[in-house]
Amino acid sequence: MSGPYLHLEAARKPVTAVHVQAQDLLVVDRILEPQTAAKFFGFAFGNPLPNGTRPSIPTLVEEELAILYGSYPPDSNGKSIMDRIMARIGSDEDSGRLCGVGKNIQSLKSRLWEGITPLSDQRWQEKELHLQENFDQACQHLSAVLAVFEYLNTQRVQENLRVTFNLIYDLCEELEKVINKRRTETGVELVSVASLWTMYMTAHLEVVTQRAHKWVTQHVDSLRAPLMQELLSYQSSFEGIGIPDSRQWQLMDALHVLLEISVRADYNIMIPMEGYKGYVPPGNSSGPPELYTKDVTERGPAYSQRVKHVSHQIMAKRIIEKFSCGDKSKQTSGESYHDSAMDQLIAQEQARREMRGDSIDATLQEPWIVATLARMEYLKEIGSFKVCGLAIYRLTYGQSEQEWKEFVQNLETSIFAWGAGQTGSDTIKPYLKLHWIDGKELGFAEGDTEAAKRHFNETFNDNSAENESKIPLVLQLNTFLVIDSASFASYTTKAEDPTSSGMLPGDSTGFVLAVDPAFDPVNGISRPDESPDYNGHMRILGGLVWGDLYAQLKSQSTELDDLWPLAMHHPNQVYVGPVTPLQVLSWQK
Repeated sequence: MSGPYLHLEAARKPVTAVHVQAQDLLVVDRILEPQTAAKFFGFAFGNPLPNGTRPSIPTLVEEELAILYGSYPPDSNGKSIMDRIMARIGSDEDSGRLCGVGKNIQSLKSRLWEGITPLSDQRWQEKELHLQENFDQACQHLSAVLAVFEYLNTQRVQENLRVTFNLIYDLCEELEKVINKRRTETGVELVSVASLWTMYMTAHLEVVTQRAHKWVTQHVDSLRAPLMQELLSYQSSFEGIGIPDSRQWQLMDALHVLLEISVRADYNIMIPMEGYKGYVPPGNSSGPPELYTKDVTERGPAYSQRVKHVSHQIMAKRIIEKFSCGDKSKQTSGESYHDSAMDQLIAQEQARREMRGDSIDATLQEPWIVATLARMEYLKEIGSFKVCGLAIYRLTYGQSEQEWKEFVQNLETSIFAWGAGQTGSDTIKPYLKLHWIDGKELGFAEGDTEAAKRHFNETFNDNSAENESKIPLVLQLNTFLVIDSASFASYTTKAEDPTSSGMLPGDSTGFVLAVDPAFDPVNGISRPDESPDYNGHMRILGGLVWGDLYAQLKSQSTELDDLWPLAMHHPNQVYVGPVTPLQVLSWQK
């Protein structure tokens, strides 16, 4: 495993330097996330691509599943193709391409890899990141995404991902030889598993990069709009002497930060696939050739220079047109600064189209939603349809029947009020349910999560057909929820002023307890150094249950112990979603 990800020139990258410096907790990163292999084979057996499309090409059939998981070569005692693929992604026997990186970067990378929104529009508003007093916090959430792609674009990480992809491509070729030999014997159309792998990963990386880029640029635009308006209308105390006053400097500094974030987003948020077996780059480039190099150290300066060059052209054209029309009106300083800023934005938009093409389809759903809906359609076809959801145990008993009824109503309103800014949420919401279990009726002591774990594992994790038939929904089996006395109080007691404990608004609302049913308090987790002091459960804001926790669990990108480091510094050890170095610092004061 290679060492931690470091920037030699971090001081020259101010918007991401804070994230590089905040790599306090080092973790092992499998650059190609392990769940990707299973999802690829889901596509190879007929599921849609991550973008929701289903190309009309030969795919595998159910009878060929045994070949994937059977010993290889056939009729030997060798490892299956699937086992060999998983080993290539990262294991003790093939660890050379594992990387060390800070948990702050790796956790967001795992989220972005699955196309999950970093922060929903709803959470952005709840945390009041749209307000100017929280501008620095907002910018750190945006620059955190840039830090992830700076990591993915370092030469070592790029090479490791490319080599891993190509090794899996080779294994797919081995698999297709066995499959096509049998297909030839039976007269069935041949299939190219290796081509399917390239097709899948091309679509996957496009979704990952396009969704991340869209999220950053949309929020840059929303933060910029009020600044531009104020810059235009502001009456300077230094008007007429050619010097900005302090407020104009503040506005222009903020606009400069946003410009830097958006420019870096344009050239950083991409994963070039040159050198990936089977990949043919699209031939629709319209800008200078240096914009399309896979080396970000060359691509970045070339793009920045392109924006500057086009900006100068636009400014010159604007000035010439003004004088050619005989317009001799004198601009205010605000109008002049606003025009210069607009020149830069127009230039960047042109350079962005040259480099990245047209923007993403705004209707593209989050991949976990696409996959879940596809699975439900399949279950409907075979007559086994059930909605999905989470088990939730009541482990606090001191309430009256009316108090509990009102609490449940408020809790479910909180939990199901999610999805703003997460495309596709409205289509999946009707199929997500909570399965309530009363611990008192089962004889559990108040707050006894161990008893709840035993019941959950015996009832839902034993794989018996009898128990499965009794469960009214398809439960997530690696996490369940608990209402204990603390979580009940978080919804029924007036919260303290969040600013008194260094929290943003929206980070001190009601929470539930999420429990890992597989956690053994004696043996702990496999890598305790990556989740220090994790004890098998974690508090999480109720509003994050579906769009954040469930989305990551359903995507197979995260388990509870992976999220714990993001909650452990919170004053009440509550998971509030992705956090920034500035936010953690305020908690620790």
